[in-house]
Amino acid sequence: MPVPDEGATEFFLSPDDRRHGILGLVRELELDELTVLRGRGLLLRTWLPEDLPDVLAACQDPEIARWTTVPSPYLSEHAEVFLAGSALRWVQGLASFAVIEQATGELLGSIGFVGLPEDGVVEVGYWISPGARGRGAATAATRVICDWAFDELHFHRVEWQAYVGNEGSRRVAQRCGFTFEGTLRERGFQRGEFRNVWVAGLLASDPRPDLPDLLPRSHQSARE
Repeated sequence: MPVPDEGATEFFLSPDDRRHGILGLVRELELDELTVLRGRGLLLRTWLPEDLPDVLAACQDPEIARWTTVPSPYLSEHAEVFLAGSALRWVQGLASFAVIEQATGELLGSIGFVGLPEDGVVEVGYWISPGARGRGAATAATRVICDWAFDELHFHRVEWQAYVGNEGSRRVAQRCGFTFEGTLRERGFQRGEFRNVWVAGLLASDPRPDLPDLLPRSHQSARE
């Protein structure tokens, strides 16, 4: 579901009579936390303990707090828990990647599957650090992970959700070819309040636009 300036993460488990099917799909996927994806100027890799300072700094951003369910205020122990839980997320079928600029090694943000994958459907969520925005990082990373989900993992549909009003995230989804499908009333829950959520979908059979690679800092714009 929602994730920052470009989407936010939270999910609700499916009913018990479907949960067994979900777990079966996860086992069949055999996701490996050592998976590394490369493309469009980016490297997507699993989270490492040394990423803590970058995660902690990024999550001080009020826009990330506004559009995601990360704790606010965001403390060092929150980053520690997030990083320590990376391996478990992979076991649950929730691929969890740090978004790295391939040329420099700089950590730009986060992307992964949010909500348990089921019946050929998976949801993608992401956030981008304030200093890395305006270079198309979220768009490039979303395209890389969607290509992986369709071409390697053979998902039928990738979903995107964001809290209503998250225009930055919506622009990313549109650029990547997602079809906007409507508003889910009070589908999200953030810090004690229900919020309306936008939803869009991309099918394996849908055209995937030809998108540019990550832009250099000299071409950084004010908007993602």
